[in-house]
Amino acid sequence: MDDDDRWAEARRILDGLPSEALESRVRHRRRLAVLLGTGLVLLAAGAAFAVLAWLGDEPVTADDDPRWRTIAGLVLTAGASVLVIVGAVNQWRANRRLGGLRTPLVGLDRRQQKLLLDELRGVLPLDQAHVGLVRHLAERQAGQRALLLLQLGLLLSFVAQFIVSPSGWRLAMVLVFGAGFAVIAPMVLRNEHQARRFLAEHPDPRMAP
Repeated sequence: MDDDDRWAEARRILDGLPSEALESRVRHRRRLAVLLGTGLVLLAAGAAFAVLAWLGDEPVTADDDPRWRTIAGLVLTAGASVLVIVGAVNQWRANRRLGGLRTPLVGLDRRQQKLLLDELRGVLPLDQAHVGLVRHLAERQAGQRALLLLQLGLLLSFVAQFIVSPSGWRLAMVLVFGAGFAVIAPMVLRNEHQARRFLAEHPDPRMAP
């Protein structure tokens, strides 16, 4: 496909028309997602066992009070579980509302997707032929705050584990996830602000009275 064909295919998908190319890409991405998820789970399990084998837990000193550690750990774990569940449900609903893997953006190459992103951010003038696709991109970015709940839930779960049983590798995980959250949160909030501004400036014509 050349650029014109990809743009035309994306607009067809946006209009809800059937696309064999899209269905083929969806099946391919689902297989990749299953393989990637399985690989990540196995890798995480292997890494956890390796770290435990090499480092082990640091001994708890006699001055430590295990009761307060247990209570604090349980409270944080419960809070982390709530955040993860709420974030996962909200993200699933947002993805389902916007078509999930059947997004019209999937058929565009990286250069075309970056072009839409630059138009969304105001870096490039908005091509009127791209308004529908940029709106779709903005709607996806406007619903990404749920990812922050997932990230914060994972961070709290590692903090809870460190409080209950302090160790070097648990502290490392807290620092890594904390740094990741500090980097990702401003980016997600900035993207959400830009997306909501674009949606306000370019309302859906189907919702016009």
